Amino acid sequence: MRLTGIELTGFKSFAKKTVLSFESPITAVVGPNGSGKSNIAEACRWVLGEQSLKSLRGRRGEDFIWNGHGRERVNRAAASITFDNHDHKFPLDYDEVTIGREVDRDGTNVYTINRSPVRLRDITNLLNAVSFGASGYHIMSQGEADRLLSASAVERRQMIEDALGLKVYQTQILESEKKLEKTQVNLREVELLRREIAPHLRFLKKEMEKIERSQTLRAELKRLGAEYFAVEARYLKTERLELETALASPQATLLTITNRLEALGREVGPATAASPLADRLQALDKDSRRLTEERHEINRALGRLEGQIEVWASTVRLGGEETVPKSAVATLADEFEATLHGAAELNDWSLVRAVLEKLAKLGERLRALGGGGIPAENRRQDEAVNKLKIEKEELNQKLVILAAALEQVEVDRVAARRAWEAERETRQGAEREIFELKLKLAEGETARAALLARQENLRRDEARFQTELDEAVLLTDRELLAFDKTLVVPVPSDRALQDAARRQIERLKIQLEDLGVESSNVVTEYGQVTERDAFLTHETEDLTKSIAALETALNDLRRKCAVEFEHGLEKISRQFQEFFTALFDGGNASLTLTTERSSREEEEISSEGKEDKNEEVARGVLVSVNLPRKRIRGLEMLSGGERALTSIALLFAMTQVNTPPFLILDETDAALDEANSRRYGEMIEHLARQSQLIIITHNRETMSHAGVIYGVTMGGDGISRLLSIKLDQAVEYAK
Repeated sequence: MRLTGIELTGFKSFAKKTVLSFESPITAVVGPNGSGKSNIAEACRWVLGEQSLKSLRGRRGEDFIWNGHGRERVNRAAASITFDNHDHKFPLDYDEVTIGREVDRDGTNVYTINRSPVRLRDITNLLNAVSFGASGYHIMSQGEADRLLSASAVERRQMIEDALGLKVYQTQILESEKKLEKTQVNLREVELLRREIAPHLRFLKKEMEKIERSQTLRAELKRLGAEYFAVEARYLKTERLELETALASPQATLLTITNRLEALGREVGPATAASPLADRLQALDKDSRRLTEERHEINRALGRLEGQIEVWASTVRLGGEETVPKSAVATLADEFEATLHGAAELNDWSLVRAVLEKLAKLGERLRALGGGGIPAENRRQDEAVNKLKIEKEELNQKLVILAAALEQVEVDRVAARRAWEAERETRQGAEREIFELKLKLAEGETARAALLARQENLRRDEARFQTELDEAVLLTDRELLAFDKTLVVPVPSDRALQDAARRQIERLKIQLEDLGVESSNVVTEYGQVTERDAFLTHETEDLTKSIAALETALNDLRRKCAVEFEHGLEKISRQFQEFFTALFDGGNASLTLTTERSSREEEEISSEGKEDKNEEVARGVLVSVNLPRKRIRGLEMLSGGERALTSIALLFAMTQVNTPPFLILDETDAALDEANSRRYGEMIEHLARQSQLIIITHNRETMSHAGVIYGVTMGGDGISRLLSIKLDQAVEYAK
């Protein structure tokens, strides 16, 4: 693998497309100061992925783009390096590999391999495969020749590791450390997750114990319930049939009694209602009493009239000389008339008849008197007698009617009393039957009430049975509803056994309710959490194994890296001694391990506050020199030229261990005198046998060893231009 060319477009002072071809082992780039020679070395480092803008003499990406001094500026800077890959040291199926990089004004970088966009990491991995990089020892920029000596022991160690090709191991170690750290973080997270779910898992385990207990209780409840409900259902069915049969007879008997009572009630009527015969008999008694009273009144009136007639008769003598006074006759006539009218109004027909008889006798006696004494009164008497006769006849008729009426009333009274007595006997018989029927009705109602009470108790038992069944089904499953199909049991004879079974079932239900777990949700969640915990446990085991494997691999890498570093350091130290002796014509130089720490490591130890004093690890490389004919043992005592020769010797020694494809040396010989320049040139010739050399120099001695010289010039427009001279062709041409 060798470098075949560099192409620059718009990069710093190379505004135009510029191509450098490297066909000779040693190529020199010469030109006045400020012409842009060092931009070629910086372009190589930039293309290889350098990210430190300061080391490339810039502050931002836009500083690498041609800014246009007197001509239009460009918007993009690009550079590429082409390698011959026929030996396929680059792990790519290409005979030529071109690595490129572009930057825009907005600072966007684009990396390419064979014109295809890639990531910076892809370029870094590709270069690591050949122990090459952007900031390695193989590109020594202007003013950095002394960097190997002025660097700290730790930084010098890192440079030597790059030279030995240990960057691949370091990258692997870094990736392994990151992976280990990430795995440890994952392990802590997994353990944290396990600790988080552990209390819930313990809770679910307790719940599962409850569920197992509840399942046992549920199975027992299901077994006892099936037997209990089968027996109870058979009992309730039998009890209902017996009650329906027992209620049928009292219902019919009570219906017959009720119908008979209604019929007797219609016959007898209400207890307060009056019988028609009794009313008739009462009316007849009232009429008899009224007629009798009337008769008494007439008799009393006739008695009074007879008394008056006796008085009148005592004053009138029939056939004698005495005469009746007019006033007495008139008064007597008036009294008879009033008595007669009163008797007639009272309907006292017997009194009327007596008055009429008295009046008739009185009239006969008055007529016998003849006209003597009171002719006028006699006429009035005759008129009164006649009138009384008429009234007498009327009263006689009324008396006849009254007599007939009284007779008929008596006949009716006798008949009505007989009928009433017969009706009373009939009613009393009906009342006795009603009383007996009411007694039977009361007895039937009592029996029926007892049966209805049993029926009500049965309804309550059936309701309780259904409630108990629903609760049991809710606590077990719906298979319990088929209890009547799974068990065939006889009708229970001992209810105490059922009561005991019911109490046992109630205890089981209470225990199940006290457990109070939703089995389906808990079982599902327990399964999920258990599965999650098993997964996390498996993850913990895998992560623990991964950590152990990573730690083993990391230790192996570190050990391998340390071993190769020690072997490589020993080889570099030997080469350093040889180059140092050649440059200084004697003396001694060596590289040794030291425990010097970097400032970052010191800060880490300070922050942690502890250090493993039992671990002594070589963290840096110390350079020791002993110049010939001088008592100088420290680097700080070297002159500028001596430091330059020492750094060149160390640089060249590093190239002999892991030879890079090319070396770019930017004015590393600036501080050398003529004699040392010759030694430097001889060493360049020696190095060119293994690597391509691109030397930026002002030294004529150095130029004399180059096969191709590129001259860089810059005009007033600030653009670098390239001229090339092939010395071999020039010599032939000169001959």
